[in-house]
Amino acid sequence: MSTKNNGTERLSGEKLRKYILINVYNYLKEADITTIEFEGPEIAIYVRKPAFIVSNMNKIKELAKILKKRVVVRTDPDSRKSQEETKRFILENADPEAGIEPSFIEFDEVLGEVIVRAEKPGKAAGKGRKFLNKVLAETGWRMVVYRKPPLISNTLNSILSHMLKASHERRKALRDIGERIFRETLRGTDRIRIIGLGSFGEVGRSAILVDTGESRVLLDAGVNPGGAGFDAFPRLDVPEFQLEDLDAIVVSHAHLDHVGLLPLLYKYGYRGPVYTTKPTRDIMVLVQKDFIELSKREGEEPLYNLRDIGTMLTRTITVDYETVTDVAPDTKLTFYNAGHILGSALVHLHIGQGLYNVLYTGDLKFYKIKGDKATRLLPPAAHEFPRVEALIMESTYGATEQQPREKAEEELIRIIQATVERGGKVLIPVMAVGRGQEILVVLNQAMKNKLLSEVPVYVDGMVYEVTAIYTNYPELLTPSIKNMILHQGENPFMNENTFYIHHRQDREAVMQGDHAAVILATSGMLTGGPSVEYLKALASEERNALVFVSYQAAGTLGREIRDGKRSFSFFEDGKIKNVNIKMQVHEVDGFSGHASQSELRMYYRFVNPKPRTIILNHGEPTAISTLRSLLERDSKKMEEKGIIQRSPEIYTPSNLDLVRLL
Repeated sequence: MSTKNNGTERLSGEKLRKYILINVYNYLKEADITTIEFEGPEIAIYVRKPAFIVSNMNKIKELAKILKKRVVVRTDPDSRKSQEETKRFILENADPEAGIEPSFIEFDEVLGEVIVRAEKPGKAAGKGRKFLNKVLAETGWRMVVYRKPPLISNTLNSILSHMLKASHERRKALRDIGERIFRETLRGTDRIRIIGLGSFGEVGRSAILVDTGESRVLLDAGVNPGGAGFDAFPRLDVPEFQLEDLDAIVVSHAHLDHVGLLPLLYKYGYRGPVYTTKPTRDIMVLVQKDFIELSKREGEEPLYNLRDIGTMLTRTITVDYETVTDVAPDTKLTFYNAGHILGSALVHLHIGQGLYNVLYTGDLKFYKIKGDKATRLLPPAAHEFPRVEALIMESTYGATEQQPREKAEEELIRIIQATVERGGKVLIPVMAVGRGQEILVVLNQAMKNKLLSEVPVYVDGMVYEVTAIYTNYPELLTPSIKNMILHQGENPFMNENTFYIHHRQDREAVMQGDHAAVILATSGMLTGGPSVEYLKALASEERNALVFVSYQAAGTLGREIRDGKRSFSFFEDGKIKNVNIKMQVHEVDGFSGHASQSELRMYYRFVNPKPRTIILNHGEPTAISTLRSLLERDSKKMEEKGIIQRSPEIYTPSNLDLVRLL
């Protein structure tokens, strides 16, 4: 078989394996190859000569381009130096200014990586990656450098610890996954169907099945935080959904309504891969663990346990933005930034050898950068793609226009300042992921610019852990925030007035203290957690204020209060207790990580190329129907101006409806 034939997409099974082996040995024969394995979506090549890897990077890239696959070359384990020798080599030869400590050096035997956290990653890597290459050539370990973050995350440490302890299980899992990806095709791509299992005609329990005939991929697996009983979970009881037939699960981002059900699938036997970005993996584990604890506090049996999360984590494969990855014999995945929360991704599926391309937005945020001076943590969602035939787009605010971000900040600061001046406390229920970090940055900058009196800002719940994860990925944040962390040595998420609450007695002291303060607490929809505890304590005081800054889903206490309810009940010490809400209640829109109505329309106008089909989901019925009418109107205008040849078909299915794309 000639190496000039690069049509690997038309091959499968034994023919594909033979084609790969021939090309690998032709290109890398001087590396002294010991074995070639299919490890998840990667072709892992093990060699005895690590110096060959360093001096032949371009050849390895050329091989990956020919095979159209992810290729990684690792030193054979028998050719690597011991971990102690490698650690000593790094500490003795690294630039002293790098700030590397022995306790921040860890080894991943599966990937053949030595993970180093440094005060100055650039110094640790060396100019032109010189020191990284030296470590690889001399020890056989590939050195991966991370910046030591300003906040230490227990979640990140526990994830790394689990991955290292489960190394043998991970290796087996990756090879099992690889066998499925590079398997013989059985019937080929003979259809493309979208089946909504959740989040169609509603917000919550996101789950979408993509069926190509040859493969089945699940997009997200969430729960409905405001749902009860049957309505809390996706409709996995349909005949098309069978765990044993599922090739992959792709996660768009780490909010509970997109990842809350994942470990349950592993509890019931799923052993395939989950594809996420690295930040999504980290935050996902955190919110799932918190979901377990919340269930216990509510006196309910958790859906799954920590063992199930560990099983999931062992099979989680992280993918960087704009990196093409095989997830099934006929399906390739590419993530793009979605602008919603850290690590959130637009999911682009390239199906059937270029036959059809589906773009799933998950939750997105889109805005114009030019002239926009508002504080933001993340850049806007990507809108340029190689091909898009079908767009599955969220519609959360399809019927709602939010005020400009700068106006929202001004309003929030005005409410807080007025409350502070009358000696009250401001309770802001926040989602731990995204909204908590956004509001922290706004408050810190407002105090720094003397727009807000300096008062204590108490942060309770998961916000600390999520914020610590944010500081671990500064390169994914907006340039101004990234610059603060990387170059100015500032932490945008805290100052001398910021206090993170870690213990119940500290929470009690905040609630009982007779001083003005701002309290950021989870959950953002008052479905449980510390925000409800603070509400119980503060609701009866007229001088206090409750401020909603995020979406309140139907069925939640937050939604009921937002819509006018001024009392609530809870069960405590064997009795039902009632609380009358006398505190001021405000809603400040404009902070949402979701695109507003105008931003959703703008995203459709900007997305390139234009889709032939649009499927609207993740919105209440009014939001979806309103957005549909607006998009139809926009499409007609574009068609009249010659921007598009014909308007797209727009579908607004309900859960369990099937949309056939091909």
